Amino acid sequence: MFMAKPISNFVRSLTYALLVILAVTLLAGCGNNAATPEVWGRADAKEVDINSKIPGRVVSLLVKEGDRVTRGQIIAHIDNRDIVAQINQARANIKALDAQTAQAATVTVLQDRTAKAALHTAQAQLEKANSDLNLAKSDYKRFSELVASGAVSRQLFDTYKTRYEVAQAAYTQAQATVAAAQAGLLQTNVDTANEEAVSSKVAQAQATLQQVEVSLDETEIRAPFDGIITAKYVEEGAMVSQGMPLVAIQDPSDNWVNLKVKETELSRYSLHQPLKLQGRDGNLILNGTVVDISKKPEFATYRATSDRGDDQDIISFNVKIQVNSEKIRPGMRFKVIDWGK
Repeated sequence: MFMAKPISNFVRSLTYALLVILAVTLLAGCGNNAATPEVWGRADAKEVDINSKIPGRVVSLLVKEGDRVTRGQIIAHIDNRDIVAQINQARANIKALDAQTAQAATVTVLQDRTAKAALHTAQAQLEKANSDLNLAKSDYKRFSELVASGAVSRQLFDTYKTRYEVAQAAYTQAQATVAAAQAGLLQTNVDTANEEAVSSKVAQAQATLQQVEVSLDETEIRAPFDGIITAKYVEEGAMVSQGMPLVAIQDPSDNWVNLKVKETELSRYSLHQPLKLQGRDGNLILNGTVVDISKKPEFATYRATSDRGDDQDIISFNVKIQVNSEKIRPGMRFKVIDWGK
């Protein structure tokens, strides 16, 4: 009975000591939480819609949601019969124009040779006619003086006069022949221009063919990168317009977590900073790197929960944490557990 009081005092003292230790621990914990508040973010990933570049009917859709595809893999086919017909028509047009070009080139060459030969002959005849005219003119002048002095008969003079007049007429005719030959050579230039016009049509037809062939390639819808089909918007047999999405594809190796960080905590983050993230299940731990800190603020208002409280305006900034893990799914929540500093 005499030992009960000391024991009771000891127990009471021990209890007080434990309470003090617990209080200090709780306060320390509260202080740490205040220093490192939980920051949660939401995962996102690279995802694009694959659109049809041409209108038409979907004749085959080769994937379903959840399928993995590789870059360049054919995902769907658009009906290409009209385009194939256009290609055949374009090729036929090119063949016909090629024949016209060859024919025009042959005609141009022949006419050019003929015109040049005719001009050469006409120029030679003109030179001879000019020489004959000069000789006849000289004789006519000399016999004009002789007949005036009575040295020759009038009959002989008339002979040389006639020769001179014939030479004049021959020279005039030779000039006309040269002019006609030159006109023929100009016609050759016109034929050359026609040949060039046909060649231009061939080039236009070839450009049309190339364009239609591109459209034919676009009837095969291919995956732009390795990924997973996350959505299917159409079924086989559906009519699609240009730009209409067929499926959505997600790149599982290109993903990130977006954090909404208050302005008071933004100084804890810097570009290229390594971070460690934890999923909501507590088991998924991932490493990430800060790749972007937004310059644009986001505004929100925190409403007080009591009459005595005041509303608070909260300014936050988006911090992008690149993760690139196939364990991530868009929409998953993660919190920062290690700032890497």
